[in-house]
Amino acid sequence: MIRWSLLQPLTRLLFLLVICLPARAAELLLIIDDIGNNRTLGERAVALPAPVNLAFLPHTPHAAHLAEAAFARGHGIMLHAPMANEHGNRLGPGGLTMDMDQQRLQQVLLDDLQAVPHVQGMNNHMGSLLTQQPAAMQWVMDIARQQGLFFVDSLTSPASVALKQASSAGIPALERDVFLDNDTQEAALKKQYEHALSLARSRGYAVLIGHPYPQTLTFLAAQLPQLESRGVRLVSVEEHLRTRLWQRLAAPADLPSSRYLLNSSVPALRP
Repeated sequence: MIRWSLLQPLTRLLFLLVICLPARAAELLLIIDDIGNNRTLGERAVALPAPVNLAFLPHTPHAAHLAEAAFARGHGIMLHAPMANEHGNRLGPGGLTMDMDQQRLQQVLLDDLQAVPHVQGMNNHMGSLLTQQPAAMQWVMDIARQQGLFFVDSLTSPASVALKQASSAGIPALERDVFLDNDTQEAALKKQYEHALSLARSRGYAVLIGHPYPQTLTFLAAQLPQLESRGVRLVSVEEHLRTRLWQRLAAPADLPSSRYLLNSSVPALRP
């Protein structure tokens, strides 16, 4: 039994807010990667119902103005940080590679972040090799912490240590649950989408990653307006993390001066 008289006034207020809040709707955190090279497809992604989370490739021709337009529409803005992969695929400008020392990798990452206006967090573009490297991921999370950013592990490798390193650094972090469009046939898109919605309903949220393919954008433009009627709402990654991390804190005295109200003991968010 909680003795009301022992609670501080602000703690009482928080207690009342928590017990009076209605049950949260299932949340879909939809990330569209690879924005910035194609203007037309980027504009179609920006036109999707907000808030979608758009992940921009740095130093690409259309990243900056599309990020401005996306921010104005209420979308989440992310850096899609190119990272070394196991297949040797080209990373494009701003890539983080295995031969970089700490100073070089962090400077390239800072330059990438500067290239995306209104950036709130980042995820990895490719990265099946670099995300397995504890030291490199620690360097990435050091920058995320310094800049007040979250990290989403795209989970391009099952051996990724990105989430573990984010947790160690006290970085608000999530990992991808479902890839939407490895197959862009409508039946395949529908299957993956429904899987994400089912997970969101059962767990409370799901992280779904897609790409600005014409088929994907057409599918999402038709499906997203129906989400609320199906008991799921679109949420930006930043809003989701802010809300989740607030709920983990014990009392107002514990609140540090962070955009996520996060202290270093709060772990990354696993399912």
